Formats: sequence, structure tokens, C-alpha cells
Amino acid sequence: MALDVLVPQMGESVLEGTILEWKVKVGDKVKLNQPLVELMTDKVNVDIPAEAEGVITHLFAKEGDVVPVGTRIAVIDDGSGEAAAPPPKAEAKKVEPATKTAPAKAAVTPAPKPVKTTAEIGRGKMSPKVKMLVRQYSVDPSHIAPTGKEGRVTVDDVMRAVETRSVTAGYTAGPIPSPPMPTIAKAEPVSETAVPAAPAKKVPLYRVDIPVFEPLPESIRERREPLAGIRKMISDHMTKSIHTAAHVTTFEDIDLTELTAYRKEIKASFIENYGANITFMPFICKAVCAALKEYPKLNASMTEKEIIYKNYYNIGIAVARDEGLIVPVIRDVDKKSIVELAVEIAQIGEKARTNRLTPDDVSGGTFSLTNAGMFGATASTPVINQPQVAILGIHAIVKKPWVVNGEIVIRDISSFGLSFDHRLIDGHTAVQFLHRVHEFLTDIKKLLLFLR
Repeated sequence: MALDVLVPQMGESVLEGTILEWKVKVGDKVKLNQPLVELMTDKVNVDIPAEAEGVITHLFAKEGDVVPVGTRIAVIDDGSGEAAAPPPKAEAKKVEPATKTAPAKAAVTPAPKPVKTTAEIGRGKMSPKVKMLVRQYSVDPSHIAPTGKEGRVTVDDVMRAVETRSVTAGYTAGPIPSPPMPTIAKAEPVSETAVPAAPAKKVPLYRVDIPVFEPLPESIRERREPLAGIRKMISDHMTKSIHTAAHVTTFEDIDLTELTAYRKEIKASFIENYGANITFMPFICKAVCAALKEYPKLNASMTEKEIIYKNYYNIGIAVARDEGLIVPVIRDVDKKSIVELAVEIAQIGEKARTNRLTPDDVSGGTFSLTNAGMFGATASTPVINQPQVAILGIHAIVKKPWVVNGEIVIRDISSFGLSFDHRLIDGHTAVQFLHRVHEFLTDIKKLLLFLR
């Protein structure tokens, strides 16, 4: 019996994906739940598993093709004897430039041979990471000898090629070394006892020897790569948000002295008892959630025709990765304790950094937080995560002079920046919401009243 492999629904806002890598070819025997293909969406990469044992008889899409949800991309014959369905005439659209290598040789529907990029000319198959190194070091793939399984090019293969090229060309691999400091010729000492009859002795001027640098080889003066993959999707998403929402950002300095002291007091015992670090983020999530209940417009979303108010509180927390920023979601924040939030935030952050997020982990958010302060930023204007209508930017905690009870004291201050969609949220509402968050975080006792 012929079983179709379809592109599954991967989240409420995911409509299509890009074929990143086929893990099988026509004729391969597969087992139940064996990964067949890696699919890249604008949120996460997912593996589509086999739903039955059998033999792959057709592959209808090529690496680099964009396939909508529900598209038939392969057929598995489970051995019952029924003939496989014929391949469709067209089920996927091609997006250039492709992010993977040339189309799979086993595809039934022939396609014109694409022009190969630098990363495709080599003798071995390359993973995305290896391709990135090839582009980064501007290595000619035809000079790389693959040593990996089934002729794959490994990271070590690329680095050996870089070292070999460097020795031949006379420069070292990696970052370009800093130029040597100029050599300053030392002046000869001048005698302190002058002889009146002798002619004045000329004191040599300091001489600066400016080293002569060879120009960089053309092969490493610039590096270009296609705007594709995750970076292309992030680019599209951010551009859409800026062109859709009427962005406005309001700021407020927040006194976190009490919260900083409380966190410091419980940090060691918290790790010992719960196995997770206690950061500021669980407290901020709770403060935001309490304020959202008072100002429900900031927990809503918009379409061209309606406003959708949400009575649940799923907070997205941006996580920085080498591949690009991603926003996993903590669900039902209002129903969870500080301990539960701290553990879950640590776990989902690790999943994000190790590329183990699922579509459910990044869908359904109602409000987002982004912490630029962990990188030292003291202010920023974050872009709203569509279709949400607000995002809160958190910044570095800095010791500043602050007036308390009429006296100037040193306090731990952070600037919070709230970007909001002015189509729905008026300025006074945004300011009141942010000040309410301030009140909860400044007075730890008031915040604790709202904790589960």
C-alpha cells in the first residue's frame, strides 16, 4: 500500500516550510518514526518522521523547495502490493537562492540542473555548518578532501584546507592579526655638560619606521552569502511587523534594589533545592502578567477586521542563538509559581540554544519579553512580535544616584522600554501599564501578594 508523506501542521501561524535536507533516498527501507526529512520554518527546524515501515518509492520535492502545509512530498510502500500513486505535476515552489546542495538524484520528476554555488562544487556532501565555514574562510571546495562517512566533508576537512592554503599563500588562517606597532628609533643621549668651545651637537629626531603591509588577497577581502534560511525568515518577519504595526516605544527607569537583594539572598539555596538558577525573569514575568490583567489590550492581537482579547497569559522570552533570535513561549504564566517559572525558563532556554524546540514551543504567545541587558544594553526599541501588540525590552541594571525619602542614595536601576502598537493601544494606557510593572518590581512585598 502506498502511504503519502505530507507536510504536517507545525503551528498556528506556520503555513509552509523549506526542505533543508533529505535523510533518505528512493529505494531506502525506513522504520516507523525514522526521520525522513528536515524542514525549516520561520520558527524552528523540524524532522518529519515515517508513519509506517516500508520503502521510499517517490520523492516529490527537492532540497531548497518551499512546500505548503499539506503538500505530499514522498511516498512509502509498506509492501502490501498496491501500486504507489503517480507523482504530482507540481507540489512545491522553488526559492532562489537555495539553502542546500543540488536536488536529490532520486527525485522522480526531473528538473533543470541549477547553477551550483561555491559550496556545491566540492567533492563531498556538506552540512549547513560546514558550508558556513567554507564561506567564512573562502575555501575552494574542490580543494577539500572529504574524510567523513559516505564522502561527507567534515569541519576538520575544511580547517585542514584552510591551513594548507594559508601555508602556501603565506598568511595564517583565522582572524587577521593586528599590525605590529611602529618601531621608534631611540635618540642618542645628550651630554648634560656643555663644552662652550665645541660646536653644538645635533640631537637626532625620533624616527618612526612605518611597516609596509601587503594588501589582503582578493579571496578574503570580502565574504558574501545569500540572504536565506532562518536569517531570511527573520528579515521578512521583522519587516512585516514594522510595516504593519504603528510602533511607539515608552521608557521608564525602574528601581530594582530590593529585588536584587532578595535574589542574592535566595540564589544559593534556590539552586541547591530546585536545580535551576533564579534570574530576574520569573519575577518580571509575574509582574507583567499581573499588569496585563489590569490592562487587557496589551495582551490582545489584531487582524485587519477585529481585535482578539485573550484571557490566557503566554509570555514569549527571546533567546539569542548563532542561527538567529527565537522566542519560545512560557504558557499560563498566571497559574505558575516563581519556582515553576524559573525551572521552565531554564529548560526552554536550553532547548532553544541546542535547536531542540518544537513548533508548539514557539506558538501561542500573547506578549513578549526581550532582555538586551544581558549583553550590556541600557536602552533599546524592540520590534513587536506579530501578531502581538506589545513587547517589553529589559536592560542592564546599573548603579545610579537615586532620590529616596528626600535623600540621594545609590540604587540598582534598570530602564525598561515598552514598544506598543498605537493602532490599538493609546499612549496613556501603555504608560500606565509600564508604571504598574514598575510598582510590582520595586516593591517585592506587593509582587509576592500576586504569586501563587
